[in-house]
Amino acid sequence: MNTVSKSRPFHPSPNDTSQLQSLFNTVSIDGLSSAHAIKQRVTACGLSLEDHRLKITRARLAAYVDESIDIDAFTGIVRDELLMVNRIFRHEMIIPDWSEFCQQVHKIYEEVEPDRSGKNADYIPILRDADPEKWGVALCTTDGQRLAIGDVDVYHSIQSASKPLNYAYALKTEGESFTLQHVGTEPSGRPFNDLTLMPDHRPFNPSVNAGAIIIAGLIASASPEHSARTLTQEIMDFWFALSGEHEEVRFSQETMVSERDTGHNNFAIAHLLSARRGLPRNVDLKKMMELYLSCCSIEMTASMLSVAAATLANGGICPTSGAQILPTEIVKKTLSVMQFSGMYDNAGSFLYEVGLPAKSGVAGAVMVIVPNLMGFATFSPRLDPYGNSMRGVSFCRKLVDRFTFHMYDSLSSGRTGCKQDPRESQHNRKQRDLSDFRWALSYGDVYATKVRDLALACMIDMCLADGDIDEREIFIIASALEDMVGSPVEISELTALANQRQLDVLATQDSPFKGLLLKLALEQLTLDDNARNIIFESAYRVACADGEVRAQEHEKLLQIADALGIYVGVVELQIDQFKRRQTPFATA
Repeated sequence: MNTVSKSRPFHPSPNDTSQLQSLFNTVSIDGLSSAHAIKQRVTACGLSLEDHRLKITRARLAAYVDESIDIDAFTGIVRDELLMVNRIFRHEMIIPDWSEFCQQVHKIYEEVEPDRSGKNADYIPILRDADPEKWGVALCTTDGQRLAIGDVDVYHSIQSASKPLNYAYALKTEGESFTLQHVGTEPSGRPFNDLTLMPDHRPFNPSVNAGAIIIAGLIASASPEHSARTLTQEIMDFWFALSGEHEEVRFSQETMVSERDTGHNNFAIAHLLSARRGLPRNVDLKKMMELYLSCCSIEMTASMLSVAAATLANGGICPTSGAQILPTEIVKKTLSVMQFSGMYDNAGSFLYEVGLPAKSGVAGAVMVIVPNLMGFATFSPRLDPYGNSMRGVSFCRKLVDRFTFHMYDSLSSGRTGCKQDPRESQHNRKQRDLSDFRWALSYGDVYATKVRDLALACMIDMCLADGDIDEREIFIIASALEDMVGSPVEISELTALANQRQLDVLATQDSPFKGLLLKLALEQLTLDDNARNIIFESAYRVACADGEVRAQEHEKLLQIADALGIYVGVVELQIDQFKRRQTPFATA
C-alpha cells in the first residue's frame, strides 16, 4: 500500500527555477513559507485544499503542518500538480478577480434582501410553514470556485427543480429517440399544471407537470422489478454525483405524503395521459405517480444545487469532483428545455430579461446556469404569482444587469452598457485599455481625443454643480486627467478652460449639464464600453474627491451614466468599487 510522506528531493532545471521562485514568492516571507500561507493562497481564489486537483499537494503539505517550507520543499510539494498550482497562485482561474467578484455578488444579495413581497406556497403544510425570511445565494464556477452567502445550507424539497434533471436522466438511460416518442420539446404557452396536450397527445415538454409525469413513467417502466422508492434512491444518487458528493441528499416523507394527498390535479393528468396515448410500456400508474412525487420530495440545499448547476454549465463534468456525470450532448438538450420552459408560466419573460437556462421550485429554489462559466442557486420561499422565488428572480435580473451573462451579450460588439465580464481581470483590462488609450492619444487619434475631451467636460461640469470651480477642484481635475492621459497637465490651461466653461454657463443661464448630457447622448452610439468607462470613472473620481458622494453629485453621475447608455446596476457596482478601493485612476 502506497503512503504519501514528505516529498523526495527534486532538482529543477535552471530554466524552471525563476518561475518556481516567482510562485514561491507569492506565499513566502524572507525565503520561508508555511502550510497556512499556501492554504490561504488557495482559498483566496475560491478553492479549497480539498479540491480533487490538489490531492497530492494536500497530502504532502500535511507533513509540514508545524514546519517552515523553503523553496526546495515547496518545489517537492507542488511539482506533480504544478499546472494547477500555477493557475491558482497566479489568479488564472475562470474568474481571476475572485475576491472582487464575491464582493459584487454580496452587494446584489444585500440589495435583494429587503424584498418581502410574495408568499409561500400554501398547498401543503411543510411549504406553507417554511420560514419566509430565509435567503441564500450559492455559486460554483466551472473551475470549482465557490461562494456561499446566507441560508445556503438549509435543506428544502427541490420540487420542480427535479424535472430537467429527471429528463436528462431519462435521455441518458432510455435514449433520445424513445424519450421524444413520449414528450415534446415545445413551449406550452399554458399553466404548468394544465391538462392540455399536443395534437399527438404528448405533453409539450418535460417541465410542465404532464411532461414530468411521463418522464417518471419512462424511468419507472424501465425497471419493473424495482419499487418507486428504489428508483427514487437512484435519482438521489444521480443528484449526489451532480452536486459533487459533498453533502447528503435527503428525502422528505412528510413532503411526499402531503404531495400525494393534495395532488388531485396531477393524478387527473396521469389518467388523461393513460386514456389519450397510453403510458410508457404500460407502467403502473400508481408507481409512476409515486416516483414523480418522490422526486419532488428530494431535499437539497442551495449550496448543493449550485454545484449541480455548475456541472451542467461545465458540459456534464462536475467541477468539484472531476467526474463526467452526463454526456455533453444530453446537457445541451437539457439546457435548451430549461431555457424555454424552466420558470413556469413566466419562462418567456425570464428568458427575455435574464437570458439564461434556469429551473425553479415552489419551495423557493432557483437554479441557474451560465454556460461555460458557472452555476448558481438561490433559496427564498416567498413566491411570485407564477410560483418562482421573488428574491431569486430579482437576484438573477440584477446579476445580468451588471455582468455579461445574458446569452446575447456577445452580440454587443463591445457595447454592453459597460457590463463587466468577470472572466477577465478588471484591473488588467483597465490598465490595458488605458495604455492603448494613452498611446493613441499621444499620436493625435481622433477617437481618443474625443474621449478625453468628453471626460474633461464631465469633470468640469461635476465641479460646476455647486456654481463655481475653486483652486482645489482644478487640482483634482488635473490629477485625474494626468492619470488618464499619462502625462503632465498645464494647470494654467486647465484653469482657463474651466473659467471659460463657467462664463459660458453664466452667459446662457443654463444648467451646466444640459448641453453635456445632450452631447453624451448623441455620441453614445459611437462610444464603446472602454470609452464609456473612462468618461464615467473620470467624473466619479471628481465627485468622490472629498471622500463622499453627495446626493446632488450622485444624481448627476446617474444622469451621465444614462446619457452614456450605462446600466444603473453597473454604476452602483462601480461606485461601490471606488468607495472600497479609493485607488488612482490608472489602477482602479
